[in-house]
Amino acid sequence: MLKASYSLNSYGRTVFALCIVLCFTHSVSSTHAHQRKAASLISPIGDPIDVWDSVDTWKRCSIVDVPDIPSRVYAEAKDKMHMIEGSTHFFPMTGDSIFNFTRSCKPAWNMTGDGNPAMFAGNEFLDSAIAFSNGTVVSLIHTEFPGNRYNMCNSTAYPLCWTVTIGLAISHDWGATWSHVRPPPHHLMAAVPYVYDEKKLAYGWGDPSNIVLNPRDGYYYVAMWNRHQIGKQKSGICIARTRQLLDPSSWRGWDGKGFSTTFVSPYSLDPKAPKEQHICTVIENVPTLCAALSMVWSTYLEKFVMTIGCFDELSKSFYISTSDDLIHWTTMRPFFDADILPPRVKKMITSIGYPALLDPIAFSSYGDRNFYTIGKEPYLFWVSLGHSPYTDGRHLWASPMRFNSEEGVLSNVSSSYTTVL
Repeated sequence: MLKASYSLNSYGRTVFALCIVLCFTHSVSSTHAHQRKAASLISPIGDPIDVWDSVDTWKRCSIVDVPDIPSRVYAEAKDKMHMIEGSTHFFPMTGDSIFNFTRSCKPAWNMTGDGNPAMFAGNEFLDSAIAFSNGTVVSLIHTEFPGNRYNMCNSTAYPLCWTVTIGLAISHDWGATWSHVRPPPHHLMAAVPYVYDEKKLAYGWGDPSNIVLNPRDGYYYVAMWNRHQIGKQKSGICIARTRQLLDPSSWRGWDGKGFSTTFVSPYSLDPKAPKEQHICTVIENVPTLCAALSMVWSTYLEKFVMTIGCFDELSKSFYISTSDDLIHWTTMRPFFDADILPPRVKKMITSIGYPALLDPIAFSSYGDRNFYTIGKEPYLFWVSLGHSPYTDGRHLWASPMRFNSEEGVLSNVSSSYTTVL
């Protein structure tokens, strides 16, 4: 059984501080033993690089900037990168490498702030982007509807009055400007088949991973997360896929046997109609209070790799899981802990979040302009939450990592994973 604890960040989006508390005795020595085991698969090989900090935006732009998604990178050219590290107001980031970005003072995306939950356009966070060589970029939108902010909540107990959906946005100029791919609510990509209910704990599909193309079947895949069970939809991680990125209604979720789960607006459904065809089967081996924040292809392991954050106040670890097919995943294991950070970093951190593996050579060596391909020595990008947006704020870090071969980890089937979009 899992027990969750929640906190409300006073200067940004509602934050589920990273943690998972197991409701049985779990000793520190046991945790360290698991970490040593995971370290045989991947481990840090150096101190983190400070890629960007929100205090810089405050000093240059007088903007309180609190990014709330994992790092998403795509390349316009070999010496021109774009990063989405966004919030309800997204400020473009451009640079000549994944470690060197300048953040604009002018937002390229502002949330719609629609107070009607049936429009799926409340607090919108530009998130999982994938770019094509002609400058078209499509991006999933993590969309929160906090009823208390839209005068649709009679409860004072968080996280009641809170639901989540995923929409779709598009840019035709490498991310300089954005719009919904279709006018709301027709931009909806994923929702649970239940209307907003202020009496339920926070629920709905959200927190998508990056989009990853599987060349073995030609589908684009994403992992998304439901925090709490609602009706017949269990909490946990759902894997969905499509071949038509510009059509938000084309995504299908895993139903336990195939990808036949459809995602529709619950406001267009007959309340008495069966819900089974709109229910996604969540993956095994990952606790329900853990979200898949990135999925990449490892050329070294010849497997897909998922980085996972578990949400509660006490956890200091990130987790990892691997898969051959993006459907069946190994039991997650911890691989990165805040306790290993140097003192200069520790002193400015209250919690850590948003882990994503990125490789600086993804485009130059693997032809992957969307950075979902990694080699033996990728970097773990992650965000630290500080004490104040005016002093230490939020920082984006990149920790150098190294994979190590382990019995039972390497695939017996060799494959090539090089894609140019």
